[in-house]
This record gives sequence, structure tokens and C-alpha cells, in this order.
Amino acid sequence: MAVTGPPGPVMDQDEVDRALARLGAEHKAVEDSLLALQDHAGRGLLEGAELTGTTAERWAATERTIALLWTYFDVYTDALRAAREVRARRRWPRLGELAELTERLRGESVAVPGAADPGAVGAGAAVGAGAGAAGPDAARSGGAGSGGAGTGGAGTDVAGSDAPVEPPPPGERFTLDRLVARINELYARSLDVVVSADAVWSALPARIDLLAAELHRTRSLARSVGVRPGEHPAGDDLEAVTRELAALREQVVSDPLAFWRPAPGSSAPGGGRPDTDRYDRAARALEDVRREIEAVLQVRQDSESRLLRLRDLLSRADRTLAEARTARTEVLAKIAASEVPVVSGPPTALHERLAAAAEYRRHAQWHRLSPLLDTLEQEAEEELLRARESLTAVTAPLAVRAELRGRLDAYRARMARYGLADDPVLAERYDAARRLLWSAPCDLRAAEQAVLRYQRAAGDVLAAGGQT
Repeated sequence: MAVTGPPGPVMDQDEVDRALARLGAEHKAVEDSLLALQDHAGRGLLEGAELTGTTAERWAATERTIALLWTYFDVYTDALRAAREVRARRRWPRLGELAELTERLRGESVAVPGAADPGAVGAGAAVGAGAGAAGPDAARSGGAGSGGAGTGGAGTDVAGSDAPVEPPPPGERFTLDRLVARINELYARSLDVVVSADAVWSALPARIDLLAAELHRTRSLARSVGVRPGEHPAGDDLEAVTRELAALREQVVSDPLAFWRPAPGSSAPGGGRPDTDRYDRAARALEDVRREIEAVLQVRQDSESRLLRLRDLLSRADRTLAEARTARTEVLAKIAASEVPVVSGPPTALHERLAAAAEYRRHAQWHRLSPLLDTLEQEAEEELLRARESLTAVTAPLAVRAELRGRLDAYRARMARYGLADDPVLAERYDAARRLLWSAPCDLRAAEQAVLRYQRAAGDVLAAGGQT
């Protein structure tokens, strides 16, 4: 076989036919991908949306890139058609025709005219056979899609980049394989922009709308329990969430690529995920507000029983304090030389706040009633405890006197069992202790000493009689 220029050895007939078949399959795959790109839902949305920010910049560059793609495809189509025409001249091609076919199929025989700079486009991806693409009029109108253009070995792996796609200068020449690889590269970059934007539009607006519906229900519930902006923190939080959701939806619709996070190391078109951080924060804030409002709603449902319980607690505290004041008067009259603590008056401030709580309930001011009831319940419990402690402290001298009386009578009963109750010393000391304990006012200190003297005397008498 003769040797020619750069393409290498002249191909034989079988090699030519196999190459034409492969290039024809690749041409069909590229065409299918570009046609699919035209019909891709994301491309339609990008063309019809009022874009801003990152998405507006990248989509403008992508439209120019897609136009260039169709230019390349037209050149590829013409080159493949010309090679097929040479092959169709005769069933058994001559050496000159095989040399021409070798040049067309393997050499840099494809001349691509210059094109405008498509600018920066989205991250590229591995591009293979048979994937989604744009339409036949994309060279004039632009488009976007999903998948990869080209087939088999003609595909290339393109790392994610926003670097400008440089068009070939006028007169630059390609081999057919290199031209397919270039188409795959540009297609993958265009595809990434479309798939990424479509993924954000498919994920976030619907979720935002669902959260907005929940926000509407929460606002209605908040109004029903009197939670309003400027009057309750939860009302202010609701307003903040409302503003955030409105701003978030507007930005997602106009600039979806600002909410796209590419996956590290991924080379597939659309490799990554929508950034839901702002949405998640708004959802958590709304959940916190909802729980707060439900707590207020719970107050509305059980406020009557809680108010009744509060009235009961304060009533018991009042009765206990009244009993303590009566007991103090009795102690002062019956017990001498004893420090009796002063008993405080009724908890007037608590009663006034309880009346305010009843007013809040009457006027359906649940957001104000809720914290007031929580505070009142704790303070009412503490007030009842203080009243009981005051009663205990006031009646302590009477309890001491009762204990001394019981101890004296217990020892006398013991002496009586041994027949020693009438012992002159015991009788004299018993009478002295009893006079002190049953007189008013009672001197507790003197009475306690008298009881102790009787106990010691009883012990001495029992010891002397051999009894214990």
C-alpha cells in the first residue's frame, strides 16, 4: 500500500467503508443530541425567562456556543456527504479515490469558518453517544439540553470550567474525529448550563411554594390568637420569613445558577445539587414560629382551667396566711419569752396580676396571656409554700409546749406503773413543771428546765429502787 502525506497509509476499501459507517453513526448521534437540545424543557425556560446575574451571563455565552455548535455540525455534515459521494462513484474504488477518501476521512480536510467568540460557558462534562441537545435552527436562535453529543471514541471528557470557548480562526482545519470531539466539548458545556438551571427550577420553586402555603396557614393561625407584627416576637418573625421567601423565589426564578453547587470532581452535565441553604433556614424559622403559635393556641384552649387553678392556689395561700396570723395572736397570748415571726399580708400584687390575666382572656389577648400565666403559676406555687412555712414558724412554740406536756405526762405514767408517782420529790417537781406548762403565758425555757428536772429525779428514784 502506498504512503501519502500526514493521514498515513492509504486506506483500503474495507477501512473506508468501516470509517464511513462509524462517522455516519456519530453524525446521527450528534444530530439527535442537538435536536433533543432544542426540545429540552430547561432550554425553553431559559429562553423565555427574564434572567439576571450569573444565569444571564452564562446563558448569553451558551446561546453563542450553541450557534457555533450548529455551524460545526453543518460543516461536519458537508464533509461527510462529500466523502460519501467520492465513495459512491464506483463499487470498487481506484487507488486515487482511496487516497482522496483517506485524506477526507483521516486528514485535516475540514475547513471551519471563523465565528464570534461564544464567551464563557458552563462547566463541561464527559460527552458520549446519543444524548439530548438543541434544534436545527439553533445556529440562529440558540438552545440547551441534556446528555452528550457524538458517539463512542469521538467523545471527550471536559473538566468543569468557565473559561471562554475560543472559536477557530478563519481557515482552521480539522480532521473529522477532532471536529466531533470539539462538538462534544462545546455540547457538554452548553448542556451543563441547561441541566443545572433546570434542576434548580425543578427543585426549589415548588418547595418554596409549599413552604409559602404553610406560611399562609401559619399567618392565619397567628392572627386568630392575636400574634401580630409589633405586638409579639413571633409576629415579627413571620414577617421576616414572608419577606425572605418572596425574595428567595424571585431570585431562584431569575438567577437559578446562583443556587447551583457543582459536585466536586464530577464531569457529568448537571453534576451537583441545588443549594437549599436559604430555603432550609427559612423553613426552620417558620417551624420555630409555628411551635410558638401552637403554644399560644394551647393557652387559649386551657386558659380557663389554668386560671381556676391559679385562683385556688392563691385562695389556699390566703387561708394559710390568715391561719398563721390567728395562730400568731394565740402564741403571743399563750407563750412568753419567745420570738414569734411576723406574718405577711395577702399577696395583693399576685391578685392584681391574676385579674389582668382574666382580662387578657376576656379580650382574646392570648399572646399576652401565655407568658403571664407561666409566671403566675410559678409565683403562686411559691406563695403557697411561703404561707405554709410562715404558719409552721408561727406555731412552732405551741408545738414545743405540746411536746413538753407529752413528755412530762409520759414520765409520770411510767412512775405510776412502778408505784412511785406519789414520791414527794417527784410529786413536787411534777407540780412545778405542770404549773409552768399549763399557765398562760407559758415560759417555755423555764418549763423545759422543769421537765428536765422531773426526768432526772425520776431517773434517780428508779435507780435507787433497782428499777430501770
